[in-house]
Amino acid sequence: MRRVIIYYLGVLVLPGSFLIAQLEKATSAESSVYLLSPVDKLSISVYGEPDLSSDQRISDQGTVSIPLLGETRIGGLTVSDAQKQIEAAFIKQRYLVNPVVTINIEAFSSKVVTVLGEVEEPGSITIPEGRNGLPLQVAIAEAGGFTGAAQKNEVTLRRATKPGQEKAGDTLVVNVNDLLQSKNRQTNVVYAGPDDVIFVPRRIF
Repeated sequence: MRRVIIYYLGVLVLPGSFLIAQLEKATSAESSVYLLSPVDKLSISVYGEPDLSSDQRISDQGTVSIPLLGETRIGGLTVSDAQKQIEAAFIKQRYLVNPVVTINIEAFSSKVVTVLGEVEEPGSITIPEGRNGLPLQVAIAEAGGFTGAAQKNEVTLRRATKPGQEKAGDTLVVNVNDLLQSKNRQTNVVYAGPDDVIFVPRRIF
């Protein structure tokens, strides 16, 4: 991991590793409960029904192919919710009376956030395995931090289009100065998800 130093109001304050450690304590469900994503590799089994077991990756559309059920959308669900959804489908279609479905994640898909504009090292930042995203401040820190010309109170976050959605993702304008000055950084967190784009504009002097 690259060495990261953050400048705040022109003064050196926190190494990126310290900021990351503090923000990872956030209790938001966005960080604490993993949501299944396209290209995650799964092992799916049904207790007592070996013919219904399979190893496969989630498609770009967020689906997996379940024996008897066909294409089933589980992208964006937690493992627990995906298991319940498949169990309910087996019951609804009268294939099984009391199915017990188990899903194990064998390999996580590679996920990145792109940081552009007035940061020291623009580019793609890898989201750690098992995480849904990165706090905005952490993504910027991993990109080397703001340049001296950064407009910190008008950072834009363009959301990626989700699987199965036709419309483009939302765009947020975030005042990162407010986030850094917040008295409770653990709850006042904006997350950047997979394929989101963060843009830091240049300050007009």
